[in-house]
Amino acid sequence: MTSCTGTGSWRSDRGSRALLSRIAEPYDESVRVLVAEHGVQDLVGYAVRDGRTPEGVPLTRLLSRLERSLAVDEGSVCRALRVRLLVPGDEEWPAGLDDLVWPPWALWVRGPARLDQSSARAVALVGARASSTYGDEVAARISFSLAERGFTIVSGAAYGIDAAAHRAALAVDDGLTVAVLAGGVDVPYPRANSALLERIAEVGATLSETPPGGAPARMRFLSRNRIIAALSAGTVVVEAGLRSGARSTVKHARELGRHVMAVPGPVTSALSAGCHEEIRAGATLVSDAAEVAELVGRIGEDLAPPKHGPVEPQDDLDPEVRRVWQWLRPRRSVSVDEVMVRSGLGLGEVLVALSELEHRGMAEQLLDGWKRRGS
Repeated sequence: MTSCTGTGSWRSDRGSRALLSRIAEPYDESVRVLVAEHGVQDLVGYAVRDGRTPEGVPLTRLLSRLERSLAVDEGSVCRALRVRLLVPGDEEWPAGLDDLVWPPWALWVRGPARLDQSSARAVALVGARASSTYGDEVAARISFSLAERGFTIVSGAAYGIDAAAHRAALAVDDGLTVAVLAGGVDVPYPRANSALLERIAEVGATLSETPPGGAPARMRFLSRNRIIAALSAGTVVVEAGLRSGARSTVKHARELGRHVMAVPGPVTSALSAGCHEEIRAGATLVSDAAEVAELVGRIGEDLAPPKHGPVEPQDDLDPEVRRVWQWLRPRRSVSVDEVMVRSGLGLGEVLVALSELEHRGMAEQLLDGWKRRGS
């Protein structure tokens, strides 16, 4: 599994992503624009060396946390906390995160479960914190049965539905569950669920895009919901009020093209009003794990990577061309700028690679970018 090796310097891709995660929030739109323009490594370099971009744009939003963040020894932090750092391009990096418009710059992970494998067959269960007995029982029943079928249960470790889903998955022999946190993986929240989080980290995984030591905050909760949705083939909302934060996870799942499911409840219960609204908006009504598995099983098969034979077309590509090919998506177009940012290659290198891929029949150009062919 990937460690924090290579994080000792902000000059490396891994180190720059770790540092950026400490000095900027992932939901900061102004920082995202700068990343799109310059890439993570160059942007961090500008902040460290000059405090501004070559065009003279002050990097004020990055500088307030910079000095104390530069003093952090990520390798020591990882070893002390027994966590690992993942960045895009790592073997363990979950492929589903690449479907996000803005994937995390990095993930800190605690626990033995490999994210690339556990997310390949995963379902998100989310819902109300102040859940009812009915909601807890339904969430537990669905989670337990899905875990028995070999699905990974993904949730946010909050009170209520999240906790019920995690506990039920843990009750299954070899059951696997993953908790996506709003704070650092070393900051248990809510504290009453500390023992639950420890158990998840023993057999599954807890993860966060917030670096260790980071405190949970409202916007971080909303930001992490996109990760829950992206790690899963489908999202089930079990109980949710009209203004429930769980509905933001559903929104992200819908935007990602994942399957959205909702469990109905009493029409007199405000806790189920959000579920009923989601059903009216097109979510599939489900009442048990079999219905979830039937739907997500098909989606999971569709999202699964192609079968690998002994020889693949990409095996004989030059490294730069293969790197560009890896960042193309089969179901949506990707702009040249996005390929540059993600691959770390220059404009000329990307254009040459795309031309070769097009000639080989492995990529095609659309009006709004490029997409992968033949996979």
